[in-house]
Amino acid sequence: MKQVLLRDGRAVVEEVPAPAAVAGRVLVRTAFSVLSAGTERAVLAATEAASLIDDATSPQRLRRALEILRDEGPGGVVDRIRARRAGPPEAAPGYAAAGLVQAVGRGVADLPPGTPVACAGAGYASHAEMIAVPRNLVVPVPQGVALEEAAFTTIGAIAMQGVRRAGIQVGECAVVLGLGLVGSLAAQILRAAGAIVVGFDADSTRADRARALGFDAWDLASRDPRDEVPRVTGGLLADAVVVCAASKGSEVTNLALRLCRRKGRVVLVGDVGLGLERALLYEKEIDLLMSTSYGPGRYDPEYEEKGIDYPPAYVRWTENRNMGSFLRLVADGRVRLRPLIDRVLPLEEAGAAYDLIAGVGGERPLGVVLRYPDGPAPPAGMPAPAGGSPAETVAGDAAAPAGRAAGADPIDPLPPGTATIGVALCGAGAFVKAAHLPALRAHAGFTVRAAIAATPVSARDTARRHAIPRAATRLAEVLDDEAVQLVLVGTRHHLHAAQALEALEAGRHVLVEKPLCLDEREITPIIATARRARRMLAVGFNRRYSPLVRRTREVLARLDGPLVATYRVNAGALPAGHWALDPGEGGGRILGECCHFVDLLLHLVGSPLTMVEARALPSDGNRVVCSDSFVATLGFADGSRAALVYTGLGDPGLAKERIEVFRHGTALVLDDFTALTVHGGPGGSLSLPRQDKGIAGQWEAIARRLRGEPSDLVTLAAIEAAMRGTFRLDRAVRGEACAS
Repeated sequence: MKQVLLRDGRAVVEEVPAPAAVAGRVLVRTAFSVLSAGTERAVLAATEAASLIDDATSPQRLRRALEILRDEGPGGVVDRIRARRAGPPEAAPGYAAAGLVQAVGRGVADLPPGTPVACAGAGYASHAEMIAVPRNLVVPVPQGVALEEAAFTTIGAIAMQGVRRAGIQVGECAVVLGLGLVGSLAAQILRAAGAIVVGFDADSTRADRARALGFDAWDLASRDPRDEVPRVTGGLLADAVVVCAASKGSEVTNLALRLCRRKGRVVLVGDVGLGLERALLYEKEIDLLMSTSYGPGRYDPEYEEKGIDYPPAYVRWTENRNMGSFLRLVADGRVRLRPLIDRVLPLEEAGAAYDLIAGVGGERPLGVVLRYPDGPAPPAGMPAPAGGSPAETVAGDAAAPAGRAAGADPIDPLPPGTATIGVALCGAGAFVKAAHLPALRAHAGFTVRAAIAATPVSARDTARRHAIPRAATRLAEVLDDEAVQLVLVGTRHHLHAAQALEALEAGRHVLVEKPLCLDEREITPIIATARRARRMLAVGFNRRYSPLVRRTREVLARLDGPLVATYRVNAGALPAGHWALDPGEGGGRILGECCHFVDLLLHLVGSPLTMVEARALPSDGNRVVCSDSFVATLGFADGSRAALVYTGLGDPGLAKERIEVFRHGTALVLDDFTALTVHGGPGGSLSLPRQDKGIAGQWEAIARRLRGEPSDLVTLAAIEAAMRGTFRLDRAVRGEACAS
């Protein structure tokens, strides 16, 4: 695997052995890690100093050699020379990261593979593709928090501990000295706790950024804190001062004492001098408090290494619980991280990232993030890395492979000024004509340019009936047409994978009707091709775009905890010999249709699928067809459970689909995409004049995505999660039921 190492005062990316999931640790594939300017610069400087000291021609080196010769003899000198030949001193930096659990060691039972997590700890949460982190330094990431934001959890926990030490109460005034990453986060946490917050920094740019977040914040040159704090507090001065600055001198510490009221609190978070003015402390009887990193448990090997937790009744806020508390504030929107992220660079450009935080070029970025090869793209609107390619956009649904909220996939949007998006219909069966063509006609952003069908007559007839200018019998015939930017693959299921690949390789964007493929081994090359070509790939999981599903997600987002769901599908029987039941052509009803329901459950739960169990009715050779009728239980990483009841035995007079979701004292009932009823919750019931399964919403999401606008279009990670979950369901039904 690749990892950032600091050597001779510079950052390099090198291949190193991957860690293992030993007992008590969590093996995580990193998606993002954060460079903290103060800490990283200190480590960088230390390696540079060590390299200079290690110079054999330096007086320090010669003096040390004489000491070793005196104390250990010639053998000791030889040993040091051999060690020297092994290379210069190195450091493995990093202590704030987020990614997906790959495996866990013995003793870890609550973080199944696929769980999105935030990780902390120097020496553990390093800048590396794979990290093995003790369980007490890992927390699951809540639904709705993107991994590039979760990577800041360590720094947020440092700020959180400083706020807790301040003992702030609602309505009190808190002053923050130093508005770097820790200070900016501490200010937001203090505001969330009900404090009146005033911030100061020597850097006017950082003060401006804090004001943009809604704080009274000033640089020391424009406002004197000794005048400003009395003005804000009516002469009382601050109830608490949280020092997040770093300074070798004691000026900042003594300024904090001056700004603090009598019997107030001063909390030292940053590394500052302690040449204190005793008279200030004595006269005001100020409590001077030290805040130790992420909180109780830090630097305690019993807690961090052995995983022995402190009982909450006696230690309410450990470092792990501080990390989780910070992430909840982010999930609730009370702490904003996007405005603090200045650069997102790929791992390979770690050297450039360290140049940025070292101030090369005169910039002083606040948040610098490394993105790893399998991680999502950086957020929408993110400034381009210095000297690199433009940053890729993020706005989306799921982080691989779990279907949770994260970023959209990097694509090349259409050129500005593109009047309409040209669409080629590859396959013009009943569903395409009945569902997609009306939606395309109703949307001003699309024009159907070509119709492709298996026979010349069918192609010509479709083009003639629907006023489509071009007809063809092979997809390749229209892929050279520059007026075609997007291909809708609506053929029979066994053709989907090959036609999607063909269109992607020709540089076209693709919407492939479900399923993506009939062989699980085809998922990886299709998605890899879409990423490599920077083309949009969507699958026709249209239900997620229904107005009722969107409303359901809004209601669920306001509720905490795992959920229980039941999804009943009255699918109806298919006649014997129907192509959809043919394993080679249709793949059967689970692959052909149930991928819809797996995707929607992943979308609603927002957590990785960890378990699939199923039982089907045994086939009787007549009405009951194996996999036509089954009951499945799906388990998710956040503890949620869903029951999927799928049957071909019902009467068509009953509505096809009904979903019931239960979470935190609230019940939601979605009736066949015509009505949503919310019981006991924060509102959200909605009725539609007619059924809407999201076809129009899907095309709108596609249009916005191709124009480079914010869009909730299904991501590649969500597609993969739904398809792999469907293959798991298919195996569960066939392996446990069909064999009986």
